[in-house]
Amino acid sequence: MTAVQDTSVRDWPALRPHLSSFDPDAFVRPVTRFVWEPVEAPRPAPATDTPLSGRSLLLVGEARDLIDAVGAALERRGARVVTRTPGSRLPADGWDGIVDLNMVGHAYELGDTTWRQALAGTTEAVRRAYARWAAEHRYGHHMYVAVTHLGGLGGHGDGMVPQPLGGIWSGLAKCLPRELPAAGIVVVDVDRAEPEVIAEAVAHEYVRPEDFEVCYRAGRRHVLAGRPAPAPPPGGAAAPGPGDTVLVTGGARGVGFAAARAFAETFGCRVVVTGRGERPRAEGEITLDDEEFARRRRDRLATARTPARLAEVRREVRRAEDDRTVHRNLAGAAADGLRIDYLRCDCTDPGQVERVFAALGAGPTHVVHNAGIDEPARFDRKSADDVVRTVDVKVTGFTNLVAAVLARPERRARLRLLSNVGSLAGRMGGMVGQIDYAAGNEALARLGFWARDNLGLPVQTLCWPTWERLGVIANYAAAVRYVSTLDPAEGARLWAAELASGHTGEAVFLGRIGAVLSPGQLRGFGTLTGHPDLPRLHALDHYLGQVEEYDIFRTLRTSLTLPARHHPCLAEFHVGTDLAVPVSVVLEYAVAVGDWIVPEGWPLLHLRELRALQVRLAGLRFTGNTLTLHREARGLWREGEWCVDVTVHDATGQDVASLTLVYGEQPATDLPDAVSAGRTAARAGQRPEGQLAWSGVVFPDAPGFPESEATLPAVHPDDLWTVPFPPAPTIDPAAVEALVRTADRHSPRTTPGTLTARRLLAAPGAQRVQHLCRDDDSGRWTGTREGVTVLLVEGVAITD
Repeated sequence: MTAVQDTSVRDWPALRPHLSSFDPDAFVRPVTRFVWEPVEAPRPAPATDTPLSGRSLLLVGEARDLIDAVGAALERRGARVVTRTPGSRLPADGWDGIVDLNMVGHAYELGDTTWRQALAGTTEAVRRAYARWAAEHRYGHHMYVAVTHLGGLGGHGDGMVPQPLGGIWSGLAKCLPRELPAAGIVVVDVDRAEPEVIAEAVAHEYVRPEDFEVCYRAGRRHVLAGRPAPAPPPGGAAAPGPGDTVLVTGGARGVGFAAARAFAETFGCRVVVTGRGERPRAEGEITLDDEEFARRRRDRLATARTPARLAEVRREVRRAEDDRTVHRNLAGAAADGLRIDYLRCDCTDPGQVERVFAALGAGPTHVVHNAGIDEPARFDRKSADDVVRTVDVKVTGFTNLVAAVLARPERRARLRLLSNVGSLAGRMGGMVGQIDYAAGNEALARLGFWARDNLGLPVQTLCWPTWERLGVIANYAAAVRYVSTLDPAEGARLWAAELASGHTGEAVFLGRIGAVLSPGQLRGFGTLTGHPDLPRLHALDHYLGQVEEYDIFRTLRTSLTLPARHHPCLAEFHVGTDLAVPVSVVLEYAVAVGDWIVPEGWPLLHLRELRALQVRLAGLRFTGNTLTLHREARGLWREGEWCVDVTVHDATGQDVASLTLVYGEQPATDLPDAVSAGRTAARAGQRPEGQLAWSGVVFPDAPGFPESEATLPAVHPDDLWTVPFPPAPTIDPAAVEALVRTADRHSPRTTPGTLTARRLLAAPGAQRVQHLCRDDDSGRWTGTREGVTVLLVEGVAITD
């Protein structure tokens, strides 16, 4: 009987770590503090004067004259433009892209509400196109371009921010790829709201969008890049003290209350939290224990006889749960001797905000704008009123707080810091259903820049990930697929430190990046530096190539052009006398597509097997100095296994390679033990020459191989690729090339032929195979690492 060894006892990484960057049973991870800043990033101008030729664009916005002038400038660049001006009806659907001028052309004044009409117009336009765009799989065929007027550096850097509400549309755009993954998006920020400046920037970015956020100042192109930045030291007088008052909007539950407790405990100050309802009294359902409340909740839900009544009962139950939480939080704080009070306040109502400030005498020393709502639903299912209401809490809440501070000189003199609570959803794109939530949060940071620079107020914005089991996130199970969560204790400590520092500007707290990425969003992460997931993200990008079609969960089509000799692995292999791409590189290119074709829900699957591998060796030759490979992949369930069928063909349409990737819930840790007998002994003078050749610089021949068991030389990622983050292999390329060598030398033929393998079973650890040996009876190859079988290959041959 064949022995079986369990590789799970070894601490070897999964074969495709791209599927998840953290343990599914423990989503909490430390965060790194980042700041974003503009970095100059030139890009060649379009090769034609009419780069938008044949494009049908819808132009929307609130400045009628500007829309007309920009439309004319885009038409001069080849576009067919239809416009929707303020107060007019939306033209019939059929446009390829939307160029959204939103509030560009309007100088911002505190309390300006024109944005509501502009956002309603955007919502109507996107919803009108939504179904058609969602059904279109040609990547980038449809485009959403948000034009902002934040000063030409995205609100960062020196200079004023003319229209901070452009942040609404920036956040909206960056979240769109979650719901429309084949659509292209780009945010274009300009320093001058002039038709030619806008049209030139749009034409430059529209045809081939790459970066999420592009900025033009004085004709020079920049992108926004994130870098790690340590927290500034405590600011002395900025920190709250026992005689100070911190006002936290929406702070009676969740993340806000965790922060409120931390402030009261750390600084000994008074903290006032607010909520939209009256302070819950210790009566009725609030006094029930958890078991009795759960029973009553079930009984109430069971009485609902219609969908409308069920929705109503659910709202009532949720309000009761919220009241119980608020009461429990406040009672617990009082029992612990913390000075935390509660006042009723809907921050979108200026009268209620003023009454809270009046109740605080001279006013708070610190204001934390934490209030927010998140009601997740796909964008096409939300009305314009729904979208505006979500953004309103962040935007109007902020302007009402600022207005209350400025209403009296003593309040302005007393205020030491206004701290906005933003979100990663706004900075980097949120979950499906969070487009409006992302828009409101991204607007906060830009409003903070404006208030700091125009009004002289000390404003900071802190962008948080999901706090573990806290906050307004409605779907926790989905949220943790996007990004790791933050330990509330760590979050509270970090927040207190930010408050004490008194710094102004934006700080972003980012943990580990999860599996739920679209190709467009991956490129958006390209400007991130100093993050632990960069090797993984760059590996994804390395093999992605140019995306041509993308149907999420189902299909992906891309092309990749490999330049001869630009990397060591592309100067190593010959088919006959012609330089060619090594089989291991093509194999890795084919395997990498599986990271993008996953079942709905993104279950954590492991690559276990490669089946029915075929590689037409003549198709690996470079044509001139390049080889362009086109890859198509389709995923489906087949007999209980998730399978991804991959084909790679050349520019003429001829197949170069094909295989099926097979995934399972567990890695392949049950491979049979390596054979220990039955190998062909080395025979002197019998080393036939094949039609393939290796220079031996990257893949040196193993002594005595393939006629006997061999120890394979280690080949490291940076031996293959000269890039900052060389991608780690899935299967040891030295093992792959050794198998190709032996098949070549033992397959007499008149043409380069086709390499085939019936299947390759791979376990964690197959990234480095130390020994290869062949069983003569079965013809099966086994690869071992530290004595454990990590690779099993059956049916390897080369035929004409």
